[in-house]
Amino acid sequence: MPPLNNKPLPRTALKPVCEALANVIRQRRESSGLSLNRLAELTNLSRPMIRFMENNERIPTVDTVARISRAFGISLSQLVAEAEKKL
Repeated sequence: MPPLNNKPLPRTALKPVCEALANVIRQRRESSGLSLNRLAELTNLSRPMIRFMENNERIPTVDTVARISRAFGISLSQLVAEAEKKL
């Protein structure tokens, strides 16, 4: 097996995944009746950070996505699976 390349993936490679995740987060938030402010409170993230993620202007960390999934009452894997379905 060749050694792993430790270089980060270029943003263009992550774009479809991040876009799908952003859409799922926004759809879940809206269907749950949560405002940006309320989701920020539940996740201990800033309102601008959530807005940036929903607009696909920031790549969220795994910790951030885990916080959001917990706020929705689902597992991290469930949230990611929803995003994968949109790819």
